[in-house]
Amino acid sequence: MKQVEKIWAELSAKAQEVETPQESTELSEEVKVELSAVGDLKELISDARRIISLQEDGVQWGQKAESQYNEVMKVVTDAEGITRGALRQAGNLKTESDKVLNKIEVAAKELGINPNDIEGYSSAIKLINEMFENQNALSGWNDMLKKMI
Repeated sequence: MKQVEKIWAELSAKAQEVETPQESTELSEEVKVELSAVGDLKELISDARRIISLQEDGVQWGQKAESQYNEVMKVVTDAEGITRGALRQAGNLKTESDKVLNKIEVAAKELGINPNDIEGYSSAIKLINEMFENQNALSGWNDMLKKMI
C-alpha cells in the first residue's frame, strides 16, 4: 500500500507540474503514460470502494435472510409439532369416543330410549364429527409442514 501511495504522490506531483507550465510544452510519451496510469489507478480505487460497499450490503442482507429464515423455520417446526399432536390426539379421542358412544347406544337400546334423548349425546356426536372433518385439512397442513422441514 505504501508503494501505491509513493507512486501516487510522484504521479500527482508530475501532474501538477504539467498542469501549471510556464509556457506551453508538449507532454512526453512517458508523462502521458504516467497520467493514463494515474487515471486507471483512480478508477481502480473507485471501483474497489464501490465493490466493497456492495459486499458489505451483501453480508448484511445475508445475515438478515438467515435470521428471518431461522425464525420462519422455528414457526414451521412449531406448527408441524402442533398439527402432528392434534392429529394424534384426535385419532385417540375418535377411538375412545367410538367406544363410549357405542356403549351409550347399546344401553339406550336396552332401555328402549333414543340415544339422542340422552343429555350430551347429540353434542358429543356433533363435536366428534366436526373434529373428524377437521382431520383432512389438518393432515394436509401437517404433510406440507413436514416437507418444509
